[in-house]
Amino acid sequence: MEILLVDDNEINMEIQKMMIESNGITVKTASNGADAVKMAEEQDFFMIFMDIHMPEMDGYEASRLIRKFNKSVPIVALTADEFSEVQQKLNENGIDAYLSKPIQPDELQELLQKHLNIHTISSENKMSDKYFDYDSLYAVFNDAEAVQRLIKQFLSAHENDCEILGKYIFSGKYLPAREILHNIIGISGNLFCKKLYSISCRISSELKKDYPDSFDTFEEIWDKTIAELKACLVQETTRAVPVRESFRELWEEFFELCTEFDISAVDIFTENKQIFSGNMENKSFLQLEKAVMKYDFLWISEHMEGLYV
Repeated sequence: MEILLVDDNEINMEIQKMMIESNGITVKTASNGADAVKMAEEQDFFMIFMDIHMPEMDGYEASRLIRKFNKSVPIVALTADEFSEVQQKLNENGIDAYLSKPIQPDELQELLQKHLNIHTISSENKMSDKYFDYDSLYAVFNDAEAVQRLIKQFLSAHENDCEILGKYIFSGKYLPAREILHNIIGISGNLFCKKLYSISCRISSELKKDYPDSFDTFEEIWDKTIAELKACLVQETTRAVPVRESFRELWEEFFELCTEFDISAVDIFTENKQIFSGNMENKSFLQLEKAVMKYDFLWISEHMEGLYV
């Protein structure tokens, strides 16, 4: 059983993908609407999770195009917009259901049960009052290395967002400020950074009306959230990771299969995904994962030396 997940934000996609896969479902991904339409034409998916706000081709247009050749696949909108604000557009573009970002595990499981008639794996997701609730995030994925990778991704891509957001706000550039907040809202919710999520929603609402009064509070919460995330990474460095020698053997086996265009390379990667992640730079790992999921063995073969350092 395979579903298609569409989201232009790498971190959100990674979190959402793992949440869905934790229910025993295979997930293929697309980072934009055009790719989603093409993939849906080439393969029949059991369900499509469609991010609404994407550049170039948004989720509405992609869903409308998919409906021209597939009337039956359930399409689920993923958005932080209020349902009352988008309900009509969802209906007009053939979208069957709606999940509010950040996705809550219980809501996801209820939707999967309804549309796919499967028994899902339940999980507790009560957020604590911490700035970063590690225990709740770990409970969703049950994978310490995956949690560590997600934190690294967030810090790498968004650590300077608060500074940039402040410059936009104080210069009156509210549209780009709201775009930054849109990403922070989705990611902070998915990472169980409850206070950051709440203050980000508040400022986003304030920007729609007038000058935001809550930025000082946002800045304080941001700094404390980042500090807790970094502290978590320091604690995780004590965990044992696979040694380079054993990974070299795995890498050489994987490389040989890729050069022979042997699809069992995908199985090797999938079964040892955490080992690959633990021994590669994050950017290289994400590039490799994307190529593996597309069965792009030619690209992998041509970029092997650059991927493994």
